[in-house]
Amino acid sequence: MHNYINQISILFKRLGLVVLIYTICRILFIVFNNQLFPVHTFKDFTLILIYGLKFDLSVIFATNSLFIAASLMPSTIFYKKKYQTFLAISYIPVNIIAIITNLSDIIYVRFTLKRTTWDFINMFSEDKKMLSLIPQFLTDFWYVTIIGVFFIWLIIHLFFKFYKRHKGCLSHSYLCIIEIFIAILSIALGVLIVRGGFQLRPIGIITASKYVNSNMTPTVLNTPFTLMKSVGKQPLKTLHYFNSQEEMQKYYNPVHNPEKQQKFKHLNIVVIIMESLSKEHIGTLNTNVKNYKGFTPFLDSLISHSFVCTHAYANGKTSIKGIPSVVASFPTLMENSFVSSIYSSNKVTSLASLLDTKGYETAFFHGGHNGTMGFDQFAKIAGFNKYYGKNEYNNDADYDGKWGIFDEPFFQYFANTLNTFNQPFFAAIFSLSAHHPYTIPDKHKNKFRKGKIKIQECIMYSDYALKEFFDTAKKQNWYNNTLFVITADHCSEVAMKKYNTDSGRYAVPIIYYMPADTCLQGIYKNTTQQIDILPSILDYINFDKKYFSFGQSIFKTNAFNFSVSYLNYTHQFIFNNTVVKVNNQGTYSIKKINAEMPSINADSLKTFTQAFNQTYNNCIINNCMYIKK
Repeated sequence: MHNYINQISILFKRLGLVVLIYTICRILFIVFNNQLFPVHTFKDFTLILIYGLKFDLSVIFATNSLFIAASLMPSTIFYKKKYQTFLAISYIPVNIIAIITNLSDIIYVRFTLKRTTWDFINMFSEDKKMLSLIPQFLTDFWYVTIIGVFFIWLIIHLFFKFYKRHKGCLSHSYLCIIEIFIAILSIALGVLIVRGGFQLRPIGIITASKYVNSNMTPTVLNTPFTLMKSVGKQPLKTLHYFNSQEEMQKYYNPVHNPEKQQKFKHLNIVVIIMESLSKEHIGTLNTNVKNYKGFTPFLDSLISHSFVCTHAYANGKTSIKGIPSVVASFPTLMENSFVSSIYSSNKVTSLASLLDTKGYETAFFHGGHNGTMGFDQFAKIAGFNKYYGKNEYNNDADYDGKWGIFDEPFFQYFANTLNTFNQPFFAAIFSLSAHHPYTIPDKHKNKFRKGKIKIQECIMYSDYALKEFFDTAKKQNWYNNTLFVITADHCSEVAMKKYNTDSGRYAVPIIYYMPADTCLQGIYKNTTQQIDILPSILDYINFDKKYFSFGQSIFKTNAFNFSVSYLNYTHQFIFNNTVVKVNNQGTYSIKKINAEMPSINADSLKTFTQAFNQTYNNCIINNCMYIKK
């Protein structure tokens, strides 16, 4: 029996080591990202560690279940050398993977503001080129790599160090019955720990919001837990806030029925989506920041001749969620991207499909590897006639070595390819270079100003590429007959403290520029978002057909201005002066953000969010994001 007690002691030490490493990873996560997830007091810090332990133990016992069960076998088996080798195989690889995923989010969370979920693994597995970026990440974030190597060594070294055979005799056969009974009780306790207690439902990702507000949930969670809990594609739930479609449509209606009788404008439409172009990088949009020049001198000059939205927001934190928002007025308010979700075969309304009915030639351009993040798949779903990627560019001399073709040459390729299109045309381009590892062509080294964060030098390069595009476009016969819309796919990591807020982390530019229309200039101060681009363009060109769009036209005076996003199982609505958050359990929080804007009645905000969420879920579930003929 002494041997079995010793055996359990060894098990506790081995599991305790994993618990300790998880806790250290959480501390490192908070320390390295304190600007994003500020912990103000020692009490708050301690509570986060305590709450986090619940999620750590759950995933540790789940992922180590084979090892735990095997370690509880009677001592007559446990102390055999081959059995210890089996235990090592069931323990070491699992926990090394857990350590790597936990540490990787110390950096990756700066771009997504959430712990990694299974949709990222899907994207990674589908895009083999992303594997080539791993060495670059390991080099750039060498300090995390060193920590990871140390933890891996610790796991391997102490696993064997903790093993010490007791000097007493092995258990007699009649004692094995007692040992088996203890093992069964221990396994039952393990099951209870995995499910997080006696409550009706096992703990999930959303459970973290019980302990901290939604902004801080990544500090309580751990990455192996969020990966485990997001495996598989979770369907949306049908909502029933309103009893009838007619009642719901009083508050929100995605069906747009143009009332204008004016003549349709056969304008070319060019939508330019700039990688990670946060509002904070643009000098003209930050005039209240003393001595701030920004990193977009060309855009600053263009803004003075444009209609610019000063309170515009992205609908997501990743590119594959930003692109559908911009070109299809479709925010991805679920964990998976639309392309990898169970709804990817749904029919989608987009600028491409709608303008195709008016005889437009349509194309999507992205200089990345064909297949990157499913952009080419989405372009096809959205109804684009053509897709131009790295393969079509067909010149590796301009390859950045990681993601695809540098922005400057690819934007020139874009301009020259547009010359071959019949007018009117609709083309969207998604830039590439302002993406980690932020590579700039050798000929431009040290040409652009560096900022507080590494991306800002690359933002200047992309802005330069945009300038070169416009210089070329101005010489073309289609230029004056073209409406240009410039925005970002999502925000970058935050450099200025003023943007480290619920709304600031989504603040992007949305700029409408029409060379031949001097009336399309000025400032739009109300809240707008990426999904408003589609209806705004259609409104501007007097599109005369009924269509489906989750957004609102900024050119309509009676629009209910809002922005919506989804993160950590929480919907965030931004109204002119208010941020409303509602999680999947229906808990609301309301916060004022702009005292200069008029207030909106809290009950009205709640009713609107219910109408929007019910419309969104039910339309996607029932595949009705389009107007049936």
